[in-house]
Order: sequence, then structure tokens, then C-alpha cells
Amino acid sequence: MSLPAKSYSGANFYRFAAVCAACYVVAQIIQEITFHHGISDSPVGEQAILQRLMPLDQFRLTLLLLSFFPITVGFAAVALRQARVRPAASVLGFSFSLLFVIGEIVNRSIDLFVISKQWATQYQSTASLAAKQLIAERIQVWGESFTGYYFIIRIGLFLGCLCFAVATWDRRQRWNQFIALVFAVNAARSAGRLAEGFMGQAWLAPVNDAIYFPATVLIYGSVAVWLWKQAQDLQQEQLEQTLH
Repeated sequence: MSLPAKSYSGANFYRFAAVCAACYVVAQIIQEITFHHGISDSPVGEQAILQRLMPLDQFRLTLLLLSFFPITVGFAAVALRQARVRPAASVLGFSFSLLFVIGEIVNRSIDLFVISKQWATQYQSTASLAAKQLIAERIQVWGESFTGYYFIIRIGLFLGCLCFAVATWDRRQRWNQFIALVFAVNAARSAGRLAEGFMGQAWLAPVNDAIYFPATVLIYGSVAVWLWKQAQDLQQEQLEQTLH
């Protein structure tokens, strides 16, 4: 007996969402590779401005910007899967996560298309020291202004992951317990960034920096695996319903 077309389309959506989450992980891995092959992850002064003109750095920024579009599909799939069980937590989880994604897209767009492609280019092309100083100050002002904007991004991710942890928790299913724990860990990681940036806990900076890459890969890699598992479960559920 063949499965209904709806079961295939539903399962394929979760497979697609799993691939989207994996794309975000791949972008993070490529960024980490670039940091070990010619790009500094913490440049300062003129080096920070001129590094923006490097093709490898612009490739990194472009890849990161694009990666926030597919991860939105991943968040939507998590919310959709749990909406019937915990609708409020699922909707809130996606809403806050969308706030995080939109904030990152706006930030990365300005970073790439304004600062790197315009201001950094102007800095390199001008011979006037006064003009260079003015552009450098403009970039510095943006960096300082971003501190307040960064709060919106971090609080969005923190609340989104917290809601998703509630939405996915299920004592009867170990996979759901696992992904709920993953979201809770990501919420704790975001809380660490908030404490560092807005509560004066500067001692957390080296800890947050050290765990960023491995934590991001493990967390969003786990989301991708869980979504793939949901596709398999959904197809199995549809098969059992058809047989009965």
C-alpha cells in the first residue's frame, strides 16, 4: 500500500528544514576555517578596516548573512511540529527567534554592504589623513551604537530558545527531551552573552568566546538531526494510519 502524497510532502518539509539548519552549521564551520587562514577574528585599528576589503572576509560575511535565511526555516519547522502540543510556547518560540534572525540579517547587511563595501573602500582610496580619521570614527560610532542593537538580537535568541525548550519537552520521548535540553543550553549561552554585555560581567567574555564555535555547531547540528528524525517519525505515523 502506498503512502498518501501528504505524508511525503510533510516528511520532505522536515527533511528540507533539517538541511536548512545544517546549512547554518556549515556557514559557521567555514567562518572558523577563515579565521585560521588569513583572517583575524579580533582585528583592531586600521587592520580591522582594511581586512574588510579582503575577498575572503567579504565571502565570510556574505555566507553568514545568507545563512540566517535557512535557519529561519529550521525554527519554523520546530514551531510547526510542536504547535499542536504546546501552541503558545511554539508560536512565541518562533516569534522571538524571528526577531533574532531579522536583527542579525539587518546587522550583517549593514556590516557587509555599508561598512565593508562602502566605508572601508572609501578609507583605502582616500589619501587624506583627515578623511581616513573621519571614516574610522564613523565605523567606531557604528560599533558603539551596535551595543544597544545587540541587546535586541540576544534577548530574541534567549527568549526564543527558552520557549522552544518548553515547547519540545516531553517526558515520553527521549528525542524531544534531548532537543529541549539543547534549546535550554542555547538559552543559557545567550544569557551569558547578555550578562557579559549588559550586566557588567566582563569575566564571561573569554568563556563566551571560547565556547561560541563548538557550542554553535553542536546546538544547531542537533536541531538538524532532530528535524530529520521528525521527518522519519511523521512518515512512520502516516504509514501506521494508512495501514489501520
